[in-house]
Order: sequence, then C-alpha cells, then structure tokens
Amino acid sequence: MKIVLPCMCILFLVQCETPGVEHIITQRGGVFEFDGMRLEIPETSIAESTVIEVEVKSLGTKKYEQGFSRFGQSFSINPGAVLFEKPALFSMPTENDNVLLAAKIGDGFVPLASSRVENDTLRAHLWHGGGYYVIQKPEHYGIINHSKTQEALLIVTDIYVSDYVKNFTATLRQTGYNLPVWIFVYPYENSVEENAFFLIEELKRLHDKYGEFRLDLVNFGIGGLIAHRYVADTAVYQNDISSAVIAVGTPFLGSSFATRENARRAKSPYRFFFVDGLGKHAQDVKPESDFIAWVSENRKLVAGHYYDRLEENKNFASLSGIKEFDGTFPEEYRGDGLVSLSSTMLTPIEPEPFNFDHFALFDDHSVHNVITHFVQLYRDFNWPRLFSNVWEGKEEFSRICDIWHKEASLIYRRSYNVDILLEYNENMLKSTPKNAVLITNGDNDTYPAWYLQNKGIRTDVLIVNRSLFNLKGYVQFLQEQGLPLELTSAELDKYKPRTEGDEFLSISDQLIELLLKQNKKPVVFSTTVYNPEQYGYPLKLRGMVYEIGEGDVDIERTKDLLHNVLTYDKLFAAPSDSLSIHIKNLSENYAAVAFHLSMALGLTDGNKEALEELDFALRFSDEPFLFYNKALAYMDMGEKHVADSIFKALLMTPAIDVDFKKQIAQAYYDGDMRKEAIRLLAECLEANPDDKEIPELIIQYQGEK
Repeated sequence: MKIVLPCMCILFLVQCETPGVEHIITQRGGVFEFDGMRLEIPETSIAESTVIEVEVKSLGTKKYEQGFSRFGQSFSINPGAVLFEKPALFSMPTENDNVLLAAKIGDGFVPLASSRVENDTLRAHLWHGGGYYVIQKPEHYGIINHSKTQEALLIVTDIYVSDYVKNFTATLRQTGYNLPVWIFVYPYENSVEENAFFLIEELKRLHDKYGEFRLDLVNFGIGGLIAHRYVADTAVYQNDISSAVIAVGTPFLGSSFATRENARRAKSPYRFFFVDGLGKHAQDVKPESDFIAWVSENRKLVAGHYYDRLEENKNFASLSGIKEFDGTFPEEYRGDGLVSLSSTMLTPIEPEPFNFDHFALFDDHSVHNVITHFVQLYRDFNWPRLFSNVWEGKEEFSRICDIWHKEASLIYRRSYNVDILLEYNENMLKSTPKNAVLITNGDNDTYPAWYLQNKGIRTDVLIVNRSLFNLKGYVQFLQEQGLPLELTSAELDKYKPRTEGDEFLSISDQLIELLLKQNKKPVVFSTTVYNPEQYGYPLKLRGMVYEIGEGDVDIERTKDLLHNVLTYDKLFAAPSDSLSIHIKNLSENYAAVAFHLSMALGLTDGNKEALEELDFALRFSDEPFLFYNKALAYMDMGEKHVADSIFKALLMTPAIDVDFKKQIAQAYYDGDMRKEAIRLLAECLEANPDDKEIPELIIQYQGEK
C-alpha cells in the first residue's frame, strides 16, 4: 500500500524472502518494520527527499576466533552512503542478553557501541546506510586460548571482527612458528585506557596462575593503542613482553574520523568506523585527545631501559596501508581510508606501506607473512643488547650486518630499495678520504655502510655513528678499532650532557669536538649529518661528505667523484614511482651535492659548466627550487625566453604556493620582464584577494609610488 503525503518524502522498499512492501515515510518521520525488526526514522533525520531500499538477507551462522558469532539475520540500507542527521533507532525483540547489532565493513563487521539489550529488546542507533548484522558477543572477555607456557604470542585484537586472527595464526603455523597463540578480546563499550588496564589485570591473573612468561606481541588497530599504553608505561609494565612488538594499522597519532562531524564530511567508505565501534569513546583517538598526547609523548617502548635493562628493549614495527580515496582528509589522500600514514609512524623509519586499504591490510595473507617474519626476526635479539655483546666481544660484528640486512629487506620489501641504499652508502664511502673517520647520522647512512665494510669495501674508514657515540661501550669499541681519541675509562665517565647558554651539548657532541682537534686521522661528516656546522669548523663539500677546509666545495674532487667514481646504476634502473620515500629522500642528496657544485662553479654568473651540473642534479630530483635556479641562470645568460618557459612550466605544478609565485614574479621583475611579473601577481591576487602584499608589489613593479 502507498500513502502519498503532500510534502517531501522518503521511499522505503523492503526486499526479503517474501514479496517486497513499499512504505513512504515523510520528513516528519515514521516507523518501518521488517522481518521482526523495527527501524524508527526520527523527524528531519534526512535533509532531502531520498529513495531508500532496505534489503533483508538470511546468512549462515559463523563463529570467529575472537569469540564473536554472526547470526543469520542481516539487513542493508541502500544506498550505503545515506546519512541520518539524527540516528535511526533500531530495535528487535530478543531473550538473549548477549546479542548486538554490528555494521558490516571490510570482510567482517564492527559491533556498534550504541548496541544494547534492554527489557528483552536489542536497540541500537544507526547514523548511516550500509549492511548490518545481528551478532553475539563473546561469552568471556580477556585473554583467551591461554595455557601454561614460558613463551607465547599474544594478539591484541581490534574492534574490527573478521577472520584475520584465524588466518594470521594459520600463517604463523605454516612458517614454522609453533608457540601457543593467546588472544586478548576486550569489552567494546570500554575506553581505550580502560581496556589497557583490563589487559594489565589479565596478565597479572595469568602470572598468578602460570608464573613467569614472555610474550611476542602483535597488535591490530585499536589493539596497538591498548598494548602501547601498557608496554610504554614503566609504572605498570610487568616485564613480560619479548623484544618483538608489531602493530598493524594502528592510529598512534589519532584519526580525523574520531568525530561524527568529520565522518559526515568525508568520503571514505570507512569514515564511520570509530564513531560506530567506539561511540562516545571515539574521542580517545582524536589527534588532540589526552590519550593520543600521552602516546606521542611516550613513543619509546619501555622508556628508560636502553641503558640499565638491556633485555627490556623492544624491536618495533608499525605496518600500514595506503590506498587513495576521493576526499580532503589525510586518511583519504595519504592513508588507508581510516588512518593517515603519518599517524602510524611511531618511529622515524617504519616498514614501507602496503597498497591496501585499512581492512585489506588486516585480512591479506602477504601482510600476515611479513608480520610473521618480523616476529621471527625480532624475538631473538634487540639492538642495544646486540650492540653491547659486540662491543664486549661476545658476538661477532658481522651479526649486526646480517640482522640489519634481514630487517631492511622486511622494511623495504622490494629488493631494489635495499640495493639503492647500499649503492648510496658505497658512494659515501668512496667520497671519504683514505683512513678517515666518517661521522654518520642514523640508520640509513650507518648500517648499510657497516654491511659493505663487512663485505670488504673500504675497511680503512672508521665509521662513527653520532647517536651511538653517546655510549661509553661504543666509544671504547671504536678506540680498539683505532679511533684517535685518547681517553681512559675514568675520563670517559666524566663526560655528561650539558648546556652552554642556549646550546645543549650531548656526550657525542663533546667527543666529536675532541676528535676534530686531533691530527692523526682526517675527520669527515656524511652529508646526511644534521648541522655539522655546530662544531665551529669550516666545512667543504667533497662528494657525499664534508671535510674540514676553507671554501664551500672541493670543485675538482667533487666533479671527479660525481661523474667518474660514484655509481647510480641501481637508482636509475629502479621504477622511480615505487621507490620508498626514505630511499627517495636519501637519493636526493645527490641532487643537493650537484646543486652546490653548480653554485660553486658560478651558476648565478651564467657559467655553462655550472648549468650542466644543475641539469645533472635534476636527474635525481624534481624539486621546484632546482628549476627556479635553472630559470635564473638562463635569465642571467640573457636567454629570457628559455627562463620564461621554465617558469611557466614550474607554475603549472601543484607544489607552487603563493609565496613561491611571488618569488618568481620578483625574478621576472629583476630580469626586466615587468609585464610578466605584473601578470603573475594579478593572477595571484585573484586567487588570494586577502593577501595585502600583492597589491603593494604590483604598484612597485608598475613604477608607481
């Protein structure tokens, strides 16, 4: 039966096992009943008249490793993108207090935080269309599948429920991981903080029951926040987690979709996940929340144990996905549809993101395989303990190199990324003078260089990692290798971090200052080292290193290195669009060196050789400032038409902001191309009418007062 009312309306069509029945519900709201279920549409819940189809389906029952069960009752509200201004009220009579309503997502579902059984009725608030399941929650929350053991793997699950736990466990077994697998399942209605302390209590309970044990830790989604809140807090941590800690799709720095307002504005199909699954506790994962602030301030797992409790240091990896969605939030254009890539970065270098959306990341076998290999690698060592053993002569230095190569292969996955990394480090070593001390900055300019030296390449060079140089054991190890730093153990103990005025001086900084004063070995800095000028010595570029000396660039040696000694075969052979961002950034140091060489050769004076070096720099980078300087060079050479064509091409790129456009306008003006300068500024003013500087520049360029 159809009832036509004299105003805008919403059309509902029910499809089920019996013939469909149409209902027309006006904006004044109404009640819709189907298959024993009821959906109440509040007044003004939809802004415009919308045709909606409700389809009822019968599904087979299914039980999941997390303890949830899906019943056969299911329905969908189509189109799935429909949004309710006020929540639609779902209800269904039931005698089972353990049933919930869940929203279908990915290959599984998320239980609705608003779902409750009250007075023999299941009730829930629905904010959007899509599929919904009637499910049963676990009989018990907590750590399940546990048994007496000294070692096991603990999976801290997400609020998302699918077969990812079962499938990941199967992958573990297929790759030879035979330890017991425990699973932590927590109440969906609790806050993240409350579930973290629930995990603490569960571990205490199992310690009371079984005694001591150590757990490899794999965390999915919100489970990564729960686990981090435990492991990173020395006040509650119980020394029961091994060195292997892996997170998958965890929003360590929060998500824009933790608010209903942003979820409504977004376009990702996953945008309501946190609102649905966490309800009022979705605020826990807002980027500005107190909880996320705590995580950001306590990034280091088991903080403070680097020195005094080596066994409690962790090897950590955060696996992420990247899949572009149409939308303006970072979770959509630089994330997995739910979590932005930057939010998963708990440390500066994390594994290369997978080309998956958030839920495919959980469910994909290739991801499970990588997780498993990380666990198997990480559980048997941690870096501070390994370093200490090597420095004390308990293990061979080659083990550091072997483990790094295995880890890098997991982090970058594509072999050409590791090949390019090794090529870069070999070029750095080739740039270093014979028998020199080479000061490096971090992971990607140290471990690969050690790996090469372990293969017999440039073993005359003594590599000093600036971060590790704060540690007495490392300094003494280097002294045994020939470091020209004559300090006794007692003298080393006197060095402490200190502040001079506004300047903080680490132990490493103070020891580097001593190194620079000795004259037994030349000391050079990798071009990757941050602020080497702080030590007060003049620095001169020599290929991929800085040496002590007057003049900005050793022109002849750097030219010879760039064009006759260094190799770039691995870099140029790799597909540039799929390089790791870390490898790409490192490789842009080649461009920086070539650019500095071009400036030293007189780029601003129109030197042809300098222009050739700038073109060489552009083989490694498409940074706008390189093209800008190329245009300036042609302007200085009087070839204004060439400069103009470069500027015009540059202005077509999205990376050029209004300040850069002003800079280009200034270049036009300085090159006596006033008309082009004014035209460009007029375009800028049209796009930026509130910019008060632009009219002033136009008046200046027109020659008016």
